[in-house]
Amino acid sequence: MSLPKLAARLVLGYVGLVEGSAALIRFRERTAAFELAMERASALGRRLIVIGDPDAGMHTRLMRAYGCGDVCVDLNGCPKCPVTVVADITKGPIPDVADDSAVVFVSCVFEYVAELDAALREVSRIAGSPENVFVVTVQPWTLTARLYPGARWRGTVSSAAGGQSIDMERVSLEEKLLVSGALGLALAAAFWPERRR
Repeated sequence: MSLPKLAARLVLGYVGLVEGSAALIRFRERTAAFELAMERASALGRRLIVIGDPDAGMHTRLMRAYGCGDVCVDLNGCPKCPVTVVADITKGPIPDVADDSAVVFVSCVFEYVAELDAALREVSRIAGSPENVFVVTVQPWTLTARLYPGARWRGTVSSAAGGQSIDMERVSLEEKLLVSGALGLALAAAFWPERRR
């Protein structure tokens, strides 16, 4: 095997390892944040609204990282949840969810919405306070953040006084093309048939 082919395969193996590790970390973060959201909802006597189908992700189809809460809201619904609302969180009030009435758990949803500010406003409206919002995002440095179908935003959530601070930026077409191109070149270098001598 040629040195460039070996190098490309090592790079791809490393990328796969990093992406897999990031997915496991995200799974753990989702589980922990969901438990905190359930505790908060129970302590306040509020419903727990889950934004994002717990069974819709690439990895969560195999094993759930979080539950349905009292109400699960998703653009396509949450078919395996007992109480589901089909709604776009960027299009105004979710039906039958009053202002300042619930604790909200959002798992890797903001990355895919068309209007981030509208989604943040709706979550804020429902929760009434930043302390009632629990968010997990896709790590912004991963390929998943850039190349997962429908990805529009990438960013981080950090703990802040009185809740979480959400910092997202748009994933540009140029960024998607650059990352896709680099990945395509690495795949071609790793698996292109070698000439027989």
